[in-house]
Amino acid sequence: MQTMKQTMQRQASAAGRIAASKPHVSLGLNLRQSGTSPQLVVAKVAAPPAEPAVRDTRTTPVEVQFDKNQTVREGDYEAELVKAQSNKKDTAQASIASALPRADPSKAYDAAVVGAGPAGMFLACELAKRGLKTVVIGLDMPLVNNYGVWLDEYRALGLEHTLECSWDNAVCYFGEGKAKRLGRGYGRVSRRKLREHLLRICKDANVEYLPAEVSGLEVSGDGMQTKLTTADGVQFTARLVTVASGAAGGRFLRYDQDAPSVAAQTAYGIEAEVEGYEGAYPMNEMLFMDFRRHHTGVWEESAGKIQPGAHPNSGDGVWGTAGEVPSFIYAMHLGGNRVFLEETCLVAKPALPFAVLKRRLERRLASMGIKVKEVHEEEWSYIPVGGPLPTGDQPVAAFGAAANLIHPATGFSISRSFREAPGVADELVAAVRGGKGVKEAAAAVWQKLWPQEKRTQTAFHVFGMELLATLDLPSTNEFFDTFFRLPAPYWRGYMASQLDSGKLILFALQTFVIASPGIKWKLMAHLFTDPAGQYLVNAYKKRYLPEEETGETAAQGTDTNSSSS
Repeated sequence: MQTMKQTMQRQASAAGRIAASKPHVSLGLNLRQSGTSPQLVVAKVAAPPAEPAVRDTRTTPVEVQFDKNQTVREGDYEAELVKAQSNKKDTAQASIASALPRADPSKAYDAAVVGAGPAGMFLACELAKRGLKTVVIGLDMPLVNNYGVWLDEYRALGLEHTLECSWDNAVCYFGEGKAKRLGRGYGRVSRRKLREHLLRICKDANVEYLPAEVSGLEVSGDGMQTKLTTADGVQFTARLVTVASGAAGGRFLRYDQDAPSVAAQTAYGIEAEVEGYEGAYPMNEMLFMDFRRHHTGVWEESAGKIQPGAHPNSGDGVWGTAGEVPSFIYAMHLGGNRVFLEETCLVAKPALPFAVLKRRLERRLASMGIKVKEVHEEEWSYIPVGGPLPTGDQPVAAFGAAANLIHPATGFSISRSFREAPGVADELVAAVRGGKGVKEAAAAVWQKLWPQEKRTQTAFHVFGMELLATLDLPSTNEFFDTFFRLPAPYWRGYMASQLDSGKLILFALQTFVIASPGIKWKLMAHLFTDPAGQYLVNAYKKRYLPEEETGETAAQGTDTNSSSS
C-alpha cells in the first residue's frame, strides 16, 4: 500500500503533463514492464519470406517504433498504475491452466488467439465450437476490471447468470436539482462468475491453452500459416492468428492515418464499507453519472442541502470552471454498507490523472457525508478511446479492444465484443475451409469488423467524443441533459453502437432540434472547425459516394449495405 501511495504522489506531480515519446523497443521486451496488457510482448508481423523461416526472437531483436497513439493506448504517463491494476490478484478465481488442457507445440492448430481476457476466450470458444482446433496463448491472470452493463443488452447475450448485482433503474444528475432517471436496468458483472463461465464454455468446446507471452509472429513463405514464438522460445504453428490482447495488441497493427488522435477515459474507484450512503443517493438505483460540482467549494456533509441555484460557489458551483476537465461519480450499492464508488473522466486529451480523480472522489464523498470505513479494493481504470481504426489489408486479425471495439464516446466494449464474436468466428471458419491464405483470412475478419458502414458509424462516435473532450462542466451538463431527452431508441442505440449511419443522421437532427442555442452553436462550430468534423464528412463520402469519386479501395472496408454494428 505504501508503494501505491508513493506512486500516486508521483502521478500527482505529473498532472496535466504528457509523457515524452517512448524509445524504440526490441522484439523481446516483456509488455508487463510497460504497464499494459500482460498477454503480449512486442512483435512484428513479417512479410512472407521466400522460404519458410523461424526467427529466434531472443537473439534477433527487431526494433519497433512507438507512435504517440500507441503510447496513449498503453497508459502514457499513467502506465505504472495501469500495470498495477493489471497485476492485481484474486485467488478465488480458478486458473485457466487448471481448467483447459495444455497446448502441444508439436500440433498444427487451425486458430490461435493471443490474449486470455474475456474477448479472447469468448472468441476462442466460438471458433472451437465450429470445429477449428483452437489454442489460446496468454498469461494466466485473473479478471480484475469492473464491468458495468445494460441489462437488456447483457440478457440478450444469455449472460445474466454472470451478474453480481443488478438495478431496475439508473439515475443521473446534471446540476443541482436536475435528477434524470433513465428507465433502464443496469448490472455489475461478477468477475468470478464470468471467469467460471468462460472456462466452462472453453473446456466444453475443447479449447487448449498455453500460459505464455507471444514474442513473434511470422507468416510462412507460402502465405498459408503463421508461426508464433513465445518469450521462452516455444514455437507454434497455426493457420490463423487473432490478436485479442487489449491495448498492447496495437503494436502488431497498422492504422489509418487520417483520424484524430487517441484519447483516454480514466477513473479511480474503491470498493468499500461506508456510512452515510443512504442519505446521499437512492439505495435501490444505480448511480450512472453525477456531474454536480461537489468536489470543491462545498463544506463537509453539506452537499445534500444545496438548493438549485444556491451553490456556495455561485449558481451550480461552476463559476471559474472554464478550464476544468469535468468528471463525475459513478456508484453501485452492493448490499449492506458495501459500495463501489468511482470518479470518472469520460474522455480527455491528455488523460485526467488518477491523482486528480482520487482527490476529487475523496472531497466529493466528504461533501456528501459519506464516510469510508474500510477499503476492500482500489481500481485504476484506463480505457483508450477513439483514434484511428486498423487498416483492412494487413496479415493479422484482431478482436476486442485490440480491434478498437470500444465505443469512443462511452468506453463500453464487453457486450459488443461478445456480440461480435460469432460473426468473426464464422469468417475465420469459412477462410480455413475455403483454403484462404493468412492475409485473405485476416482481410475477411477486418471486413466483418470494420466495413465502411461501421467505419462511418465510428467516425460519428469519434466526432461526439472529440466534442465532449472540449466541453466545460456547464456545457457537459447541458449536453447530457439534451442527450437523454432524445427518444430512448436513439440514445440507447447510440451507446450500444447499434444505429446505422442513416439513423445516426436522424439522431443528429433530433439532437439539434431539442438542443439549446449554446449546444447548437458548439455542434456547428465543431463540425466546421475541428478536424473531427472533416473526418466525419470524409467517412460519409466514402460510404455513400461511388468508389471512383472517393478513390477508396475495398481494403478500407467499403460495403454496400447499412447493417448496424
